[in-house]
Amino acid sequence: MSRLRSLAALSAAERTLSWRAVWWLVVFRMALVLIPFPRIRAWMDARLAARRRSAALASPAHAWAVRRALSRAARTFPSAPCLPQALAAEWLLRAQGVAAVLRIGVAPAAGDGRPIDAHAWVESDGLVVVGDAEFARFAALAAYSSAP
Repeated sequence: MSRLRSLAALSAAERTLSWRAVWWLVVFRMALVLIPFPRIRAWMDARLAARRRSAALASPAHAWAVRRALSRAARTFPSAPCLPQALAAEWLLRAQGVAAVLRIGVAPAAGDGRPIDAHAWVESDGLVVVGDAEFARFAALAAYSSAP
């Protein structure tokens, strides 16, 4: 019930963005199970390249709004790992003409038996939109960037 109250307290624009964040988080979570990552990237790039950009929304404030919306979405679906969150953030940013860089990095594991640990995060104009809790210990191996 408290989640509904906090959602009702948001402005209409924040509420819409929150619903879109949940939608894209679910879509990318399911897509990563069914479709190879390179095909998802190609689909995203093709779809977003064809969209018109809105200069009014292409601002650093939109990156902060996406950050808050995805934070709420991730609390709703705590089982969503970092890569679907990063893809959703990149989609929400680029769809509004805001440049975004999705990075995938690796780090030595913390002793859990795996040789490396991986993480994905999104940066926009110096702000880490998603994945900021741990990204500092990871060395970026791949970066997918866009210029609006």
